[in-house]
Amino acid sequence: MMKTNKIWIVACMVTAVIGGIYGCDDDKDFSYEGRLDLNLLNLTQARELWDGAECNVFTALRQSEDEMPVKNFTYKLNLSLYQDRTAAQDAQVNLEVNKDTLNKLVAKVNEGGIYAKYDGAELLPESYYHFSSQTLMLQTGKTKSDAVSVTVYSNELIAACQDARRDLLYVLPLTIESLSSYGINPKTSTLMLHFNVTYVEPKEDENGPEYVPDPNDAPEKMENGLVLKFHDEFNEDGEPDWNVWRWEEGFQRNQELQWYQKENAICKDGVLIITGKEERVKNKNYEAGSGDWKKNREYAYYTSSCLITKEYRFRKGRMLVRAKIPTAMGAWPAIWTTGGSSDSWCWEWPLGGEVDLLEYYVVNGKQSVHANVCWGSDKRWSGKWQSYNRPIAEFIEKDKNWGKKYHIWRMDWCLDEEENTLKLYLDDELMNEITDLKKTTVNGGGGLDDWWRGSWRNPYLDSGNDKEGFGQCIWLNLALGSNGGEPDLSKFPLEYHVDYVRVYQFE
Repeated sequence: MMKTNKIWIVACMVTAVIGGIYGCDDDKDFSYEGRLDLNLLNLTQARELWDGAECNVFTALRQSEDEMPVKNFTYKLNLSLYQDRTAAQDAQVNLEVNKDTLNKLVAKVNEGGIYAKYDGAELLPESYYHFSSQTLMLQTGKTKSDAVSVTVYSNELIAACQDARRDLLYVLPLTIESLSSYGINPKTSTLMLHFNVTYVEPKEDENGPEYVPDPNDAPEKMENGLVLKFHDEFNEDGEPDWNVWRWEEGFQRNQELQWYQKENAICKDGVLIITGKEERVKNKNYEAGSGDWKKNREYAYYTSSCLITKEYRFRKGRMLVRAKIPTAMGAWPAIWTTGGSSDSWCWEWPLGGEVDLLEYYVVNGKQSVHANVCWGSDKRWSGKWQSYNRPIAEFIEKDKNWGKKYHIWRMDWCLDEEENTLKLYLDDELMNEITDLKKTTVNGGGGLDDWWRGSWRNPYLDSGNDKEGFGQCIWLNLALGSNGGEPDLSKFPLEYHVDYVRVYQFE
């Protein structure tokens, strides 16, 4: 599993002139023979680094022992003519990833010399970098084009290295192609960005069981007589079990930034991983000029996943979820339940109740952990809340590795003798408690004034209407933006790991 927690670059760019510019003439001699056309286009940076044979940029990355925040590697590229001559006409080229050049170099590793540095080199995967644009335009009368930025997600490279438990060498070969005017200088048209990522043996205190999925099966019984009634351990690699879960699609709530899609949820190494990504997705429901925020955004620029139990609902019992949450700005992970029925007479939100075992978002400028209970008011789609939140800084002050560890969120619903309480815990610490459900959580009219649909009922004690299968379904999601704050792109992609979901009830 990839760790994305507070890792940083400890050795940055070295502009040593000892490695790699290879143009389109890879099979020719690399030496410069002095016959250079002054009107040839160059990558400016490649020309400045070129030593007559090679033009590489080296970046050394490794996990740091301290807690400095990670910084992404950003390199800016310009198009120019030789000796920064003024362009007599517009010139436009595309910036391409030249996979073929890298393959040729790797194939020559056994020859040694300038090829030896490519031993074990892998092409940098697309998910690890981003272009601000892939078009370079040198305008008439200019000596240099506007810069194009190449951002490489350094923290993800380090995490991949730590996950692989070995040193890694990634190379991003960038070249200018698709000539619109002038010729291209084959000697300085390609720049090789090398990323030497060094594996660092984890500290002893990061090898404990709290850092990894629980390998044990769910106990069938608990000491207080509770029996396992529902669980998903996410032990099968691949997609989640869609017989158990359903997924949401598109924009959903709270004017959040993400487009929900099933592809961002995957099971791997015993956990469900929900990934929040920075990527552009066309809004299938787009309507120009619409007053509906779900329709007036032509694109979503982030994606994530939201899973909900497909058929399963439960009433009363103990719910346990072991998870490791992303704590970067912009993240809004949640574990929650909502009440309803399996027939058409569903008690709409919030008349069916909502329990937030976990929400994580910003309050008064501070990222905070929340534990909330909600039920219906007299106004439609407006809830009454008993809420609790605590700044994440208080948890980190006690344990600097809190964000790297798995934690257990728990709901005990009517486990007392009178079956009249609801309690929410985080790692066995009581976070929120309703001591008298009978008096506290009675719905108002909900704007419906319809007893059959939940008005004036109690979602935490009422069994619902006859044969309707009323109870709470389970939600797991990673929202982005909105209450979560402005996303910190240096931490992307974000990963939310869920080890298991378990529900115990009395026989």
